[in-house]
Amino acid sequence: MRLRQPAYALTLALALLGGTTCNAQDDEPPLAPPEGAAASSGIKATLRDWGVTGSARGAYWSSNRRSDDESHLGVGQLWAKLDRKLGKGMGVFAEGYLGKEDILGDKRSTHRVREAYLDFRHDKWDFRVGKQILAWGRTDRLNPSDNLTPRDFTLLSPEFDEDRFGSLAAKDSFNWGQGQSVTAAWLPDFQSHEYPFTNNPDVTFNHDEPSSARQFGIKYDVSGGNIDWSASYYDGFDLTPDISLARVTAMHTFIDLRHHRVKVLGADAATTRGANRYAVEAAYTRTEDSDGANPSIKNPHFYGVFGLEHDFTNNLSGIVQYFYRHVFHFNPVDAIANPDVRNAAADNAVLNNQYDENQHGLSARIAKKWMNETLEGEFAGSVLLNRAGYFLRTKVSYIWSDSIKLLGGYEYSSGSDNTSYQLLAKNKALFAEIRWFF
Repeated sequence: MRLRQPAYALTLALALLGGTTCNAQDDEPPLAPPEGAAASSGIKATLRDWGVTGSARGAYWSSNRRSDDESHLGVGQLWAKLDRKLGKGMGVFAEGYLGKEDILGDKRSTHRVREAYLDFRHDKWDFRVGKQILAWGRTDRLNPSDNLTPRDFTLLSPEFDEDRFGSLAAKDSFNWGQGQSVTAAWLPDFQSHEYPFTNNPDVTFNHDEPSSARQFGIKYDVSGGNIDWSASYYDGFDLTPDISLARVTAMHTFIDLRHHRVKVLGADAATTRGANRYAVEAAYTRTEDSDGANPSIKNPHFYGVFGLEHDFTNNLSGIVQYFYRHVFHFNPVDAIANPDVRNAAADNAVLNNQYDENQHGLSARIAKKWMNETLEGEFAGSVLLNRAGYFLRTKVSYIWSDSIKLLGGYEYSSGSDNTSYQLLAKNKALFAEIRWFF
């Protein structure tokens, strides 16, 4: 029995087409009202005096991101953020949301605290403790060294980086002259990516998350010069689980989802020359299956991205990126004799982009702004070069006023078997959303 999980479709395709590497803070009003204007009075002004901003959202999605048959969804959400300075270099930050994913249907609740931390800055030191998003990398939307905090691939949001959420961590940064810094992070808690694993009644999943994390990462960063670059190291648990076959009965299949430790050595660099920005990022990941003998654990692998972004002026920009993955000690899953073990291994290989020894692909995006930058359109796509598979996404946003923003778009995917794109085709979707900011 082949499980046909949709999770890896979202992992690859949404990662290719989503958003920047920065934390999404789109709960800020799209246009700042002039000082003393009426828009800044009343309740909104009081909330902002306390450092509270947010948005109320209503949306329509023709399909969800859970790989089921639900369609024509009404989505309602309330997002809020607290960003307040406490004095003497201290501050508090928190952000989260709550709502309903299908207002007219089963009214599935959605809620999450994305971040909640205390921040302290003194001289050249910056210390932060609490639930926080740690986003590493310099390439656009594809970041091999971004391995510390997870994403929710089921979230219905037009903005890619809003699917990020934090893990409990203590982070300390030391900054000195010429844009140099060293950041160390300790994560005693583990949070995995959230995937839409199938609700097939013939399959039961046991998701075994580590109870004791003991994870850490360190990064040396240089910014502000002719070339910005960094080198990083991460030792912790993999955000993406490995799939293994637990047992099979005459009527049922039992699957284990386990997170194994990985050690990731990463580096990135970026520079701007005239109207062009060049960026490169790469990472080598050592896994617990160092010799590639266990099909239930991903192999050691290399992942690299090279991108070129060009500013065409007149608020028109474009970017194209080449990505490459290589699997060390590669063993094709087709060689596994037991059909049940082979099918589980195939799902694991696709989930982790290890079905082929080498994977080549391209991603591209072009964006344009009009009407004093209140109207923006974006078209993005990705394609595999060694297998048939592609993903397309278009999005349009319009800032109606200093309090209202409209968004809409369409996602489409197609591909051959054993590719993420073929599985994502089930959830191709038309979406439209209105946001009221406070």
